Amino acid sequence: MKKSDLAYVVSCIFGAVYSLGYCAATWFDIKLPRYYPLEHSWKMVNEKGVPSQGWYGTVAFAFVVSAIVTLVAYFALRPRLSTNGGLNGAAVKAIGIVSILAIIDGMVFMALHEFLKWGVL
Repeated sequence: MKKSDLAYVVSCIFGAVYSLGYCAATWFDIKLPRYYPLEHSWKMVNEKGVPSQGWYGTVAFAFVVSAIVTLVAYFALRPRLSTNGGLNGAAVKAIGIVSILAIIDGMVFMALHEFLKWGVL
């Protein structure tokens, strides 16, 4: 496996896991910190009637999960750089296609979720 293949594969993994992690926060109703701009504070609860922003916590959760999975994948695949037994071209292409589909899936879910939440649809 070439360095460029490794960079491509871990980038694909990061993008796909980020998208799925963002969606997982909603699917599994994971309690994440929310920012309350009027109070300039963070809280783990969603207080009714008080404006808050849950997006920051969701983004941070997705980023941390994807960073951990990407680092694990990088260190698992890095030893294959020195050998010829790395991923072949078909596997690299399949990882790219699957990650693009996961990212599109996540984008569609996020858009539908927000549109339904705010009554746009």
